[in-house]
Amino acid sequence: MNNNPDRCSQLRTLQDQLVKEISILRESVQKTEWEGVETPIETINIIKSLEKSLNTTTIELQECPPETSEASAAVLQQQAPASIAAQTVRRWFPDSEQHDDDEADIIVDEY
Repeated sequence: MNNNPDRCSQLRTLQDQLVKEISILRESVQKTEWEGVETPIETINIIKSLEKSLNTTTIELQECPPETSEASAAVLQQQAPASIAAQTVRRWFPDSEQHDDDEADIIVDEY
C-alpha cells in the first residue's frame, strides 16, 4: 500500500464520512422502530456494507503515520460549529432530542 500523506488524508476523510453516515442511518433505524415501522432490509444491508468499508479503512489507516497536531486542530475547528449548532437545536426543541429529567410530566385526568 502507498502510505503517502495524500492517501492517508483521503482515508481519514473517508473514515469520518463513513462514521457520520453509519450514525445517521442507525439513528433513522431507531426512529422507525420507535414509530412501530419495520426497517427495510435494504437499509440494514447498507449499514452492514458501510461498516465493512469502515473496518477496511480503519485497517488501512493503521499503516499511516499519526495525524499532525495542525491537522487535528483544523478538524476540531471544522467540527466545533456543527456541535454548537446541534446544542442550539436542543435548546430550542429539547423534547426532540432528549427529555429533561427535572421537568414533571403533565398528567391529565379525564372525568
